[in-house]
Amino acid sequence: MDLILVRHPQPDVASGVCYGQTDVPLIQPIQHGTLVARIRGAIGDRPLTAVHSSHLTRARIPANWLSSMFHAPHHIDTRLAEMHFGEWEMRGWDEIDRNALDAWAQNVAGFAPPGGESARDVVVRVDAWARELRSQVSDNDEVHVVIGHAGPIRLHMATALRLPTTTCLPWALDFGGICHLHIADDGNARLIHWNVQTNV
Repeated sequence: MDLILVRHPQPDVASGVCYGQTDVPLIQPIQHGTLVARIRGAIGDRPLTAVHSSHLTRARIPANWLSSMFHAPHHIDTRLAEMHFGEWEMRGWDEIDRNALDAWAQNVAGFAPPGGESARDVVVRVDAWARELRSQVSDNDEVHVVIGHAGPIRLHMATALRLPTTTCLPWALDFGGICHLHIADDGNARLIHWNVQTNV
């Protein structure tokens, strides 16, 4: 199975704001041509089995469009949403208590903002989604595309490649960036591409 993970296009939110699971809109109309070309380049002549996304507008809208272009079903799952930052949502990073940010830096996997979730919480829910998807795969030539969010994509990459939880968190992942995993029948994953640009 090929799993292509695409970070959503740029949302309409000020730079430096922690928006997490807040349902912010996209900043402008999406230019999808390059995204379609990149996906076609990755999958060749194979049909796209399905498109998946979180329920958040910035992922759901482009995923719905992509499913129409490829005539593939679109599955929405809240487990694919960005990390919930609780009381930090829609606050500037520079407004958040420095001691709390330091505590997070010292325990990135386990620390949760007040009312929010930790990186480990995100790993658990996204891994549950991925296991469910793999259990439904009937042909290893299937291709699934996820329009998702930076945090869950990076964390799932670490899980899929059997790396420590936070290994991929520093990896650059731009808006519209494509990450491509091939997952063998035995569950072993191989990274094909990371952060291929789509200019969406």
